[in-house]
Amino acid sequence: MIQDSQSRGEIAKAIATSLDELVQERMRGLVEEPDITSRVGQRLEDRFNNKVFSGYKVRVISETITSHGSNSLERPMGTDLYFAVSVEDAQGNETSKGILIQAKREDRPDWGDLVEQCRRMMMITKKGSVAWIYTPEGIEVIRSQDIDQRQAASVSSSEFFDRVLKCEIGDRRKVPRGEFGDRRRLKSMIETLGAKNAVWLDLEKR
Repeated sequence: MIQDSQSRGEIAKAIATSLDELVQERMRGLVEEPDITSRVGQRLEDRFNNKVFSGYKVRVISETITSHGSNSLERPMGTDLYFAVSVEDAQGNETSKGILIQAKREDRPDWGDLVEQCRRMMMITKKGSVAWIYTPEGIEVIRSQDIDQRQAASVSSSEFFDRVLKCEIGDRRKVPRGEFGDRRRLKSMIETLGAKNAVWLDLEKR
């Protein structure tokens, strides 16, 4: 997406700092993980959608995945938050990619559950699925494929977004077709992903 390491680093740091500050504030209170995740997704859009950084136009769309009710998509997908990012350079070349996130508070860990949720996300995409760990200092990120019940190597949110913008993390296939930012297409895509994963999980049980 962005080959210029300086520009990429500046954008990644701006996004990471904003999200880390939000998580630091919310972790001081009693709020549960879903509330933090929803606020993080909204901040991504509010502060970074349709913004220009170092000559690159950045667009972001996010969706909190339902976790309650018979039609919950979190169960089959293993996902709390989906977001897609699009970057357009000065020549008009645009690249978009989607990312699936399972989020946990560091002080309320359930690593066995996290391992299973990450496994479900990897059935959808290995390159585009990660775990976000909310800590008093901000967000730590672990790739789903690196999750282990004993230990897992994490990176900072700044390093995570740098790797997203460098095209090392994120899946170009998991972005709604058509104009970027179309919520109806996003809704349809997420529902399709959830339905397909539910079928695969059901087949595994049999």
